[in-house]
Amino acid sequence: MATRRFALPQPLSVTTNPVAITLGSTSARVLFSGLAPGFAGLYQINFEVPAGSTLGDAVTLNVTVANASSNPVVLPVR
Repeated sequence: MATRRFALPQPLSVTTNPVAITLGSTSARVLFSGLAPGFAGLYQINFEVPAGSTLGDAVTLNVTVANASSNPVVLPVR
């Protein structure tokens, strides 16, 4: 049965498995990974675009959580 509870802003609900972001061919530093505050079941990943990253309208982003990779997505990076 669903509890229908929202993630609280404090304390933040963080993921327990390691999360890695690859932007183009460069690893990005993950700043936060966990449940988005104020939402139920929505995960959020905040990361820093590294200096020297590939720039353009179609840069590939990959997310890896506990050795499982997401489907790649393409996004603009300026």
